[in-house]
This record gives sequence, C-alpha cells and structure tokens, in this order.
Amino acid sequence: MPPCFLIRVLLTFALAIGTAFGADATVDIDMTLRLDPSGRTITGEARLRLPAGKARRLLLAKSARLNSLSIDEQPARRRNRVRGALRSWSLPNEAGTLDVSWSMALAPTPTHLDHRDTLGRSEATAAQLGSFLPAAAHWYPGLLVDGEATMQRWRVTIETPPGQRAIVPGRLVEAREGEQAWTATYRMDVPAEGIDLMAGPYRLSERRMTSIDGRALSLRTLFHPEIEALAGDYLDALAGYFERYEKWIGPYPFDDFTIVSSPTPTGLGMPSLTYLGIEVLKLPFIRHTSLGHEVLHNWWGNGVYPDYAGGNWSEGLTTFMADYHYAERSSEDKARSMRLGWLRDLTAIPPGKGLALAQFTSRRHGVEAAVGYGKAAMLFYMLRERIGPAAFDDALRRFWRSHRFKVAGWSALREAFEAASGDQLGEFFAQWVEREGLPRLTLVGAEDGGAALLQDEPIYRVRVPLHVRSGMTRQVLLAALAEPRHRVERPAEGGDLLLDPDFQVMRRLAPVEVPPTLRDINLAGPAQLVVLGGDLLGDAAGEIAHRLLDSEPTTVDGNPPSPERPLLVIGTPDAVDGWLLRHGLAPRPEQVGRRGELQAWAGRHGDTQPLVVISASSPNAAQAAARSLPHLGRFGWIVIEQGRSSARGQWPSTPQSISLRRSGEGAN
Repeated sequence: MPPCFLIRVLLTFALAIGTAFGADATVDIDMTLRLDPSGRTITGEARLRLPAGKARRLLLAKSARLNSLSIDEQPARRRNRVRGALRSWSLPNEAGTLDVSWSMALAPTPTHLDHRDTLGRSEATAAQLGSFLPAAAHWYPGLLVDGEATMQRWRVTIETPPGQRAIVPGRLVEAREGEQAWTATYRMDVPAEGIDLMAGPYRLSERRMTSIDGRALSLRTLFHPEIEALAGDYLDALAGYFERYEKWIGPYPFDDFTIVSSPTPTGLGMPSLTYLGIEVLKLPFIRHTSLGHEVLHNWWGNGVYPDYAGGNWSEGLTTFMADYHYAERSSEDKARSMRLGWLRDLTAIPPGKGLALAQFTSRRHGVEAAVGYGKAAMLFYMLRERIGPAAFDDALRRFWRSHRFKVAGWSALREAFEAASGDQLGEFFAQWVEREGLPRLTLVGAEDGGAALLQDEPIYRVRVPLHVRSGMTRQVLLAALAEPRHRVERPAEGGDLLLDPDFQVMRRLAPVEVPPTLRDINLAGPAQLVVLGGDLLGDAAGEIAHRLLDSEPTTVDGNPPSPERPLLVIGTPDAVDGWLLRHGLAPRPEQVGRRGELQAWAGRHGDTQPLVVISASSPNAAQAAARSLPHLGRFGWIVIEQGRSSARGQWPSTPQSISLRRSGEGAN
C-alpha cells in the first residue's frame, strides 16, 4: 500500500458546517456554468427545486456575488446573514423553486502544496494547468433545511474555453467541442453529498464494459497530456476492480467512472470519479493498490453514506476490502505486516490521546488516520475471523441491498452481520467502536511452570491466539479473556508459548513487539527538535520538521532533551554522530551507514519515547528529501538519493513469549 496521501477527504456540506444530512431533505439542482480558468472566474445560473421544511436557507460563499434571485419565478429581495465564509438567505416556507444567478472570483491553483497541505482544503481554485472547486467551498447555491445540510441530485452543464475539459460527479449525458467552447452535461440522479468540479487541459480515453446486472458502464481517464500514455493501463486496472467488487458486493451504483488527474498532490474519491495527482498517477504501483481503494468508495461512502454523527465506518471497511485484501492476496507475510502496522500506529498514540471510532469523521492528522483507517480495518478483520468469511461476505451484500443510497451507521452494520451470522455482536461493536483505548495484554510465567495472561484495566472481552512451539510443531490455543488474569493450561509436551505472534487481536503492543518507525514521532504528542550543524542546514531542517509533524515542535538548544517527550534530531552526519555519542544514544545503524545523500532512522530514547534521526549531507539534500519523508513513515530506516528512497527497511518485531516446562517437571 502506498503512503497515506491517497485518502478520501470528505469535502461535504455536512462537515463544512458541522451538521448531519436531513433524513428526507434532497434538493434537485439544474445548473449551467461557465468556467474561465485563465481569468479565474465562474458564473452560473441554477434552478433549485426545494424539499419541504419549516426553515430553509439558501447558502453561497461570502466571496460570491449574487446577481439575481427569484422565488417561484418572482424576483425577490431577501436580507442575508453572514457567518464566517458563508452568506445565507432565509426562504419563505411555501417556496417551491429558486432561480439563482451568481458569479465568483477563484483563487489561483496552488503549486507548492504537499499532500498534507491538501487535506481538508475548501478553497475554490482555477488555472490553465488545472481547476478544482470543492463542494465545501460553497461555490454554487446550496440549501439548509431545518438547520441541516441537504443531499442533492443534479443536472450540470459546464462550458469551458477550447482546450479545457471539466467534470463533476455523475453520468456524462453529452459533450460537444466547438470552436468557441467545450460543453458537457452531467446528471446525478441519486442523492449525493455535494458537487465538486474539476477542469484542466485533459485528453480523454474511454472504454466500455458490461455491469453484472447487464448495464453498459463507461470507464474513462481525463489525463494531462504528459501522462496520456498511461491511460490504457489504468483502464485495464479499472475493469478488473469493477469485476471484482461487483461479484463481492453487488452492481456498481453508477453508470460512469473517471480517473481525473490533478496538478496538485491530491487523492480524492467522489461518486463516479477519483481525482489523483499527476505525480501520484506516474507511480507504477498506484493502479494495483490505491486505485482500487478509490473505486471501492463508490460502494462504501458514496453508495452507502456514513452517519457521521456516530462515526465514519466507510474508510475502515474500504481499507479492509481494498488495501488489506490486496496484501492478503499477495502473501500472508504482507497481510501480517499490515496488521502489525495498524497495531503499531495505534500503540504509538499515548493512552487517553486517541479517539473512539464513533468520533472519527475524516482524516485531518495522524491520530485520526490511525483510528479511522487502521483500527476500523482491524475491527473488520477480527469480525471476519469470528463469524467466518462466508457470513462476512453475506453480511456485506445484505448491508448493500438494504442501505444503497441511504445514510447508515455502525448499528446498521452490526445488524447486517448479526443477521448473516446468527451471532449477537452488540458487545463486540460496543467495545471496539464506542471505547477510545485498546486492551494491554501481558504473558507471564506461573509458579507451576505454566503461564498466565494478564490484562490491564479497563477489561475487554477478547479471544487471544496463543501459539505453543515445540521443535518443528506448532499448536494454537485460543484464550477467551474477560478478566484481569487468565490461566493458560500447560500442554503436556511443553515448549515456547507465544502471545498472538501474527497480530490477529486489537491490542496495545508491548515495547518488544513494536519495531520503531518514522511515523511514531507524529503520533506520540508534541515533539522536541534538535538541529545540529549550526546554520549549515538553514531552513531545510525546519521544512522537514513541518512536513513530518502535525504540531509545532519545541526546539532544544544546548540543554539535554526530556526523556518524557518524542525527539526529532536533524543535522549533518558528523554532528549527528557526535551528538548521539555525547548523549548516550544508540549510534548510526549499519543499515544506513553514510549511504546516499540523507539517512533517516527511528529508535527510542528515555524508556519508550520515539526518536527519529535525520542525517543530511547538505541543505539541498535535506530540502529535496522533505517532500518524500512523510510518505515513508511506515519504515524504520531509509536512505535517500536525489529526493527519493534508494533503500529502506523495517526493524524486527519480537513476540511476547515464555518457556513452558513439560508436565511433571519440577519448579526451579
């Protein structure tokens, strides 16, 4: 799986204004737009057919100019209210239609952002190289009904200058290319969360396939000219994903799917399309991994809508059925490594500093990603292990049939899995969805030569695999743990007892089980920063710290760093090696040596605090590596040459274990 910059950011009205979707409030929008990327303007006319409601308000960005407003075909003047970046107008209770014309100046498309800077951005931008108008920017008229954001259906016609193509989610009805303009019309006939608009100097490639229910599906790429040659391979990959997920879940819910390239390092999933950065699309592994993740979001997230008030389950289910599924198909070692990665990230979050799955809505920083993606995916893995693959898949299909184009929460998922398995899962979902922490399990020896499994408070009910290894044989025991101490019966043949060596249980790992990674420093709270080598690295060290950390670090000048807080050390090779020696820390690992232009490795200082050391030969090397380092956070060590990793690896993980005496052997 590639770095986590390929995520689905939920750019929706609900998250933008902090409300949930109205249960029955869907507005129908018929809209005509004229986008001028070089002039950075958009103008539009729209007719909104309004759902019923006692209190309804028209919404538009404060920066937009409302040119005219008619209510039920009668010109109207309404007083407006400004709150933050939004302007709104109250509407009469009896109003059935609105006709709105407006115009808006757009910000220039940024070219300096990294993947993290793009998370949650809600600014409408335009340029010849590419335009992006997210729904959360309120660049077109929307509606509040009884204080809640509405779902929407739409017909949108977009006109752009020659050489530019534009797209919004939905079915392409028609497209015309003339001497003066390019025009396309899109329809979304089912409720969706909002209209995101993308445009650029795109080249179109297209392929047709037949859905599992007999419909004709159109698969497309809209790529910038420099990556047009990649279209064929991406269309091949798309066809494979559609065949796989239709068989697994049910028919694809839309008629089109388009991969759209972005000039910025974006990774967004929307109904019927995905918007991915040009540099991302160039990576050869993307079409085999993250593309499938974005395709699957058309079932989970864009086909069944999460109930954000109770937590967003769609990222975790998509991660399990896409990213983890691909790892599992490749090898058990890769699947085990991914489970270890999820648990490692969750363990790096200090107790009390995480969040429950019921609180997760979208990823904005590392802790939310670890919980909303990793913890949720691990939940689905354990659920499949508990009820079996057949019941698990049956539940997914039940859930899809029952909740297609509806809002559904964790409780609806639980009901589907209970119906398919006949198992009562209320306690299972309650402890993993509603509770913030993880169980901490410890394997200890007993006086009689056996073993005991300890659990810290608060207690979880959990089934723990214990492996007994004796010579060339291995036996698996299953301990049903529901109390602070559980006695493990000693097998007659003795041997070594290992606690969950394949990482099949959601838990906080012991230090010996957690190989340090570069990502740990961003999950363990505010970090300390040591910059070595005087002014030689200049601003490059600050740039690296900014890209690696979600919060501003505390700079340590001269004084020893605190052993109670994470530590990031950046410097030239000689300065780094001398500093580590003076402070009694482990020296530069043999794996990195002084290879390449920059070396980075993860370790620990104090008793348990994360340590990341970055050794750069020059300011240019540090500056070049700054963008790639955040994408390599899952590794324990890396070597970088010309801004890219030339070598990388993981530190080993050692399972908790004790030696068991054979039955009849006396105590020492």
